Amino acid sequence: MGYREHSFVITTNFVHDSGHADANTINLANETDGSGFGNIVLPGTAGTDLIVTVTADGAESSARGSQYTIDASTGAAFAAAANVASGDVTRIHSDDVSVHASDGTVTIATVSSAVGYNLNLGETVRIISYLGAGDTDNKIIGHHSVLTGTNAHVASTAFTEADGILVPAANYLGADPLSATATRLSFKSLSGTAVDDDIVLVHGSGKFKAVCQMMEAAINAGSAKRGRPLVITDVANGIVPFSGQFDLGITECQINNA
Repeated sequence: MGYREHSFVITTNFVHDSGHADANTINLANETDGSGFGNIVLPGTAGTDLIVTVTADGAESSARGSQYTIDASTGAAFAAAANVASGDVTRIHSDDVSVHASDGTVTIATVSSAVGYNLNLGETVRIISYLGAGDTDNKIIGHHSVLTGTNAHVASTAFTEADGILVPAANYLGADPLSATATRLSFKSLSGTAVDDDIVLVHGSGKFKAVCQMMEAAINAGSAKRGRPLVITDVANGIVPFSGQFDLGITECQINNA
């Protein structure tokens, strides 16, 4: 199952580590080397397919909509809803998040009374995507900053190409080390195109050889496993039934279909 996560620190001129100039827009596109998010375009345009949090590094006045009252990390009430304090973790409501259909950017709505959040220098934006991510899911982030009585939580019902993939063992082409902590697994395209289906596993440092050994074991699984799917990893649900025996420490699974 797919799982992607990345954090961006707001830099001096609001480029968010990504070259985008708009103060409340973050660019996640084209980071498929394991250092970033992967192809953000795949989730489409629904903010309900993502979880977005902002961690404050200092106090900011009137930088948060009044509907945000709960710290997403601790579950405790904010001292003041509108005024951000150092260390506050605010989980952004899906209504305040939009995903561009083609340019790989995520935008957080600016403050307008009850809604929105104004990003500020030094804050950390964390963006997470997996099947079921959205306001109602608390597997990864334990709390929501907006109480349901204030603004109803929206469940994600979408399943996109980035959420999961099942491929025949015969389609496996090989593995490439992208970095010490990321390996790309390539498969013949399920759609029959000349471009490969790629899966980037983000894992513990120096685990490329172990990833290759894991894939070898999966492909050569005995008759008891043949003809049945093997779950390699499901980070969001803490499931690593096959890859777990190789101590890979997988933290992300970025799926990029041809």
